[in-house]
Amino acid sequence: MKKWETREWWEKGNWSPRDIAALKKEERERLEKQPWFEHGKPCRTDIFHQRNWQEEFEAVWGKWGSQGIGNLKKVGLSMPMEYELNPAFLEEPAYYRMYKNALPNLDRQRKAIADLGKLYESEGVEVIWLPPPETPLGPYGFMRAFSTPGMTPTRAGMILMRMGRAGVSGDIYNGRWFDLCYRIGCPVYHTMLHVGEITPIYLAEHLVMISDGYPTPADGALEYKQLLEAVGDEVYIAHNPGYIERWGFPAGGTSHLDMVLGVVDLGLAICYPSFMDYGSIAYLRSRKIRLIEVSPEEFVEYGCNVVLIKPGVVAIPGAAKETIKALKKEGVRCLEFDSTESAKAGIGGPDCVTAKLYREPGPSLADL
Repeated sequence: MKKWETREWWEKGNWSPRDIAALKKEERERLEKQPWFEHGKPCRTDIFHQRNWQEEFEAVWGKWGSQGIGNLKKVGLSMPMEYELNPAFLEEPAYYRMYKNALPNLDRQRKAIADLGKLYESEGVEVIWLPPPETPLGPYGFMRAFSTPGMTPTRAGMILMRMGRAGVSGDIYNGRWFDLCYRIGCPVYHTMLHVGEITPIYLAEHLVMISDGYPTPADGALEYKQLLEAVGDEVYIAHNPGYIERWGFPAGGTSHLDMVLGVVDLGLAICYPSFMDYGSIAYLRSRKIRLIEVSPEEFVEYGCNVVLIKPGVVAIPGAAKETIKALKKEGVRCLEFDSTESAKAGIGGPDCVTAKLYREPGPSLADL
């Protein structure tokens, strides 16, 4: 960084003639590279206004977004807090999504998240540790699952979603995400007008599946679809089943698409078909995606909830033993995440606890 790029240099005000000359020369060189600059004239706005947003985004905001299956380069993780041990949660396990009606072992859960961070770093992925909120109390009561950041920015910035349920940290996701975006320097692309808890699953570069279901009404899924299409994605909407009053597997349905579908390589995915509509399965097959079926026993251990680090390399719950065995036969390298405590408390597997902040462009289905 040049000295005149710091506040301290300007505050001192004791600028040498050599520094001033160098500053002017540097700025002149920058200006003369811009097509809208002409000496002695105002900015050529007709040229400036013709730029596509992508031409200036990286210069202003840096690199963000995960709209494909290229190499993952930056993630966000949140360390589980004492908030998760609130005894009130056990009084209403269905409302608070306590899948196994038990509070987690916090030390073991924290170790699992810390180990996941080390796993990412060993694969060349930058890890940003996201701070927890100051209070666990939201607008509708206590919240939980703060270790599931849920942030999925596009290459135009973050979509701030409206959560479809109370009882989890979704009560304040919108506000918390806004605060976290400010802290890490990620721009906000759009604030959702409709309710929509979306976990996009990218099959290839700019080819994505999202879903509606009990936390996401159809108008929310459509709004999210339009936002992704505006930044270049081809979008398919799946339909997740839900509950009426009964809770727990298998009666409770599934909330998010990453619970039932995980891409592990170009043209290869794992799925739990019992909680996917048949039209979505047919769509995947029509796009030449081969499917490996996850068993009911491993589904409840978040067996489908994986993070693709690069094509053929995934972070996956260690409890999904048979799925891991099947993936290894396909040449997929499986990096295991201890999901024991996450599964107990209904917090999630690797995808639920990982904010995929930036991914390099990767292969398309045309590369199959």
